[in-house]
Amino acid sequence: MGKTYCIAGAVFENGRYRVVRPLLTKNRAAPVRNVGWSPYLLDGHARWEVFELIGPEPAEPQPPHLEDVWVRSMRPRRRLAPPDQRRTILRTTAVPLDAPIFGAPLSMTHAAAFVQPGTGERSLATILVPSNQLSFSGCRRAGVLEPDFRVILPVPGAAERSLPVKDHFLLRRAETGAQLMDEQITLLTSTVRQMGDQIAIRLGLSRGFQGNEASSQCWLMADGFFSLEDPQP
Repeated sequence: MGKTYCIAGAVFENGRYRVVRPLLTKNRAAPVRNVGWSPYLLDGHARWEVFELIGPEPAEPQPPHLEDVWVRSMRPRRRLAPPDQRRTILRTTAVPLDAPIFGAPLSMTHAAAFVQPGTGERSLATILVPSNQLSFSGCRRAGVLEPDFRVILPVPGAAERSLPVKDHFLLRRAETGAQLMDEQITLLTSTVRQMGDQIAIRLGLSRGFQGNEASSQCWLMADGFFSLEDPQP
């Protein structure tokens, strides 16, 4: 979400895991729910860290973004979810191959895909993909300091798609491990291949921006790459 982070997590309720996207209650009046979390609030925290949601309240449904929940804050419990729990979360939130990923048909462009706003049953989903079927690329856009990385991968029901990579942890590893963009692409590829023959990929749908009809569609993104053998922090 620009210079802020979109956070998602899993809560265990009624014998199953449910994916949630906590949003700060103080931003409830924002015209669009694309106000994320400040990096200053997340500094020093890790993926798979356990938090307590403070003052959770259901948010008005805005399909396909049905994971939203208002919170006053999040309290860190100073521990990470154990590996077995991480694997369970990834596998139980994976979408069956015979079901629409987001509960609504995907619309296709030449290389990308999107869901129409107001449709669908979820905006976050997991798919399982052979790691050797992923291909990374990158380019630089005028006026933007960081490279724009994309990944071509097989999306169930949509063949191969080219998706923007939004995995902060994976991108940070590439940034700190190599200087040139071509070297960073090589590092992205090798890092994912080392995760195992089959990996879990968290797919997400973007939100539109107020007054920008061109970005009103909910575009498909690659939000997270995980090893099933050893889901990394």
